[in-house]
Amino acid sequence: MIGTIEELRELINGAATRRPHLTGRLEKAAFLVLLRPIERLGTDIWRVGSEDGLRFYTVREGECECSDYLRHGSGHPCKHRLALFLHRSLENGTREPAVQKPRDRARRHGRGARGLK
Repeated sequence: MIGTIEELRELINGAATRRPHLTGRLEKAAFLVLLRPIERLGTDIWRVGSEDGLRFYTVREGECECSDYLRHGSGHPCKHRLALFLHRSLENGTREPAVQKPRDRARRHGRGARGLK
């Protein structure tokens, strides 16, 4: 992990302030960032370790294969997507999550915007 625990804490606090209903999920995402592998497999393809450490989930172009994401649909902020956003933010040295604007991604894929801000 690039970045510090304090930087991760600041990212979580800032995101939770903006989107308080995601606080629990953000905390689980922080756990993944700290204790599970997050690996780049290709251009915008990532492998994120599961909370129990027994499996991995692929996040491809911002879409996760986990059951939570599949159940709620495109743009849902599952913990794996949030962990990836936190990881990339720390990697880039920013204090804001490295999140693509929902409208840009939605346009590229020809669907409505329902993502993270």
